Amino acid sequence: MARGDAQHLKTQVLPKGVNQIKDILYKDGKDASPETGNLLDIYKPEKTGESLLPVIVDFHGGGLYYGSKENNLCRDMILASQGFAVVNANYRLVPQVSFPQQLSDAISVLSWIRNHGAEYGLDAQRVCMTGDSAGQSLPYTHAPPTALQNLLPGLVCSRQDSQCMPLAGTSGMYRVEGGVHATALSYYERGYFQTPHDRIMINPYLDLDRLVVDGNIPPMLLITSFEDSLADNSLELARILQYRHKNHPLHICPKGNERALGHVFGITQAGDPAATEAQQAATDISRFFKQYI
Repeated sequence: MARGDAQHLKTQVLPKGVNQIKDILYKDGKDASPETGNLLDIYKPEKTGESLLPVIVDFHGGGLYYGSKENNLCRDMILASQGFAVVNANYRLVPQVSFPQQLSDAISVLSWIRNHGAEYGLDAQRVCMTGDSAGQSLPYTHAPPTALQNLLPGLVCSRQDSQCMPLAGTSGMYRVEGGVHATALSYYERGYFQTPHDRIMINPYLDLDRLVVDGNIPPMLLITSFEDSLADNSLELARILQYRHKNHPLHICPKGNERALGHVFGITQAGDPAATEAQQAATDISRFFKQYI
């Protein structure tokens, strides 16, 4: 995975006209990992007529055990160039921590935006969330209020927060159990849920149908492709959302003509200006979010 990322990171072309603020510590206390785990970047357009910009929060993919915000730098700068302040956040990785602690990191990012966002020109009243692959498990799983209350009762995150934040996922890992990759995921589950307590807490929310019924799911954009190895996750979630009459635009790219549109193509190909599908995926996310801010 690291070798594959290194190749596209080496050749990517970053968009012009976007400022970067790098490596802000968003979490303190004994659980924080200031070296790499709990740092975020902010990307903003150089020229804007707004003192406070709408926010997109992004969590990188990597199976919850790999990756960093640097992998999403170019795509997130593209989103920033379209009128957003993008918060691109790291989180602690499995097996150093288990999945509930990663959820804690995700919500700490939201708390940081609420408490400090205005200092950086972020509008905490207009927040959207996105993620790719396993990174989409973080905003998706903590969206329903009941999931928040059961998983992380000590954290402050209001019901209003979870209702108003639209979500967009690229090649999302929405199923931790079942599906085409059930055997592989059962192996990773030992790292995701490291104690019986972890497993008991998360178990009611592994079933997507239960999660959609139990929570007030915000509007969601699902992006996948014919060649995406996790396409079944997006298609199954779309089926459930349709059955429950939820707002869920689904964008499926056909087989690529000039290049394969594989897993998280919208991230890995974002740095290639000729990769029209990846550029369009970023535009689709921007347009979707602008309907709700």
